[in-house]
Amino acid sequence: MVPYYYSIATEQIYSNFQMQALFGINVTTVDITILNQDGFYPVVFSNPNFDTALYSPTVSYTIVGTEAIQTWTPTPLPLPTAKDNASAEAKNTSNTQAADLITASGVNVDIWTGAASQLAVDRPPLYTTLLDEMTVIGDSLAATLDAIDAATTVDEINNIINPPTGILSTGRGGDGDGPLDLNNSFYTEFNSVSLTEAETELYVPGTSTVITYGAVVPNGFTSNGNCFTTGDYRVQIREVATGMVISEFVCPLAVEHNEDVPF
Repeated sequence: MVPYYYSIATEQIYSNFQMQALFGINVTTVDITILNQDGFYPVVFSNPNFDTALYSPTVSYTIVGTEAIQTWTPTPLPLPTAKDNASAEAKNTSNTQAADLITASGVNVDIWTGAASQLAVDRPPLYTTLLDEMTVIGDSLAATLDAIDAATTVDEINNIINPPTGILSTGRGGDGDGPLDLNNSFYTEFNSVSLTEAETELYVPGTSTVITYGAVVPNGFTSNGNCFTTGDYRVQIREVATGMVISEFVCPLAVEHNEDVPF
C-alpha cells in the first residue's frame, strides 16, 4: 500500500507525491522525527470493525507515538435502509447455506425438486433428511426476517445479523461445589458494536435456570448453587432484551481451572 501521512493542522491525509507538491517535503529523505515536528504522521490504515450495511463509517485519526492510527466510528443508517440491507444479508446467507447443502449432498437440484413433490411416506429416507435440513434453513431465515421487521433500532438489527462473538471462561465443579454447580464465569473476549456484556445472560435449558450477569459475581456469572441436571450440561448465552440465543455449548467439567469456550 502506498504510504500516506496525516496532518494535524488540516486533519487530512496526503500521499508521497502530495507531500512533495503541497508542502515541499520529500518523505524518503526526511527523518520521521522531523515529520512529526512538522505535524505529519505516517498513517496506519484499518477497516471498520462493524457492518457498513447497517452503519455509516466516519473516519478519524489518533496519534500514537510517531504514527496516526486510523479509526472508524459507526453511525446508524436510517432504520428502513438498515432493515432492507439486513434482510438482503440474511437472504444471501441462507442462499449460500442452501447452495452449500446441495453441493455437499452430491444430489442435483432437479432431483431435490422431484423428491420434494413426493408424499413424505413415499419419499426415500435420504431425501427426507436432506429436505429436513433445507427446511431448517428456510425456517431460520423466516424467523430472522420477522425479527428484522420487528426491530425498532439499528442496534437491534445488528444484534440479529451480527451476534456477538468472544470467549467465555467457564466450567462446573470448581471450588468443591460439585459437578452440577456453575463456576464463576467471565468473558475474556466480547466483540460487539451494539450489545454489551451486561446485556447478556446465561440460560440452562435442562433446569430452566436464568443466570444474570453481575448478580452475584461482578462482571461475570455464577449459579450460586446447582443449576444443572445430571447428564445435561447445556448452557445458552442469550440477549436479555429479546431472549435471542447467541450461542449454546456444553459446559465442561473444570474442577481446577475454567476452560475457554469460544462463541
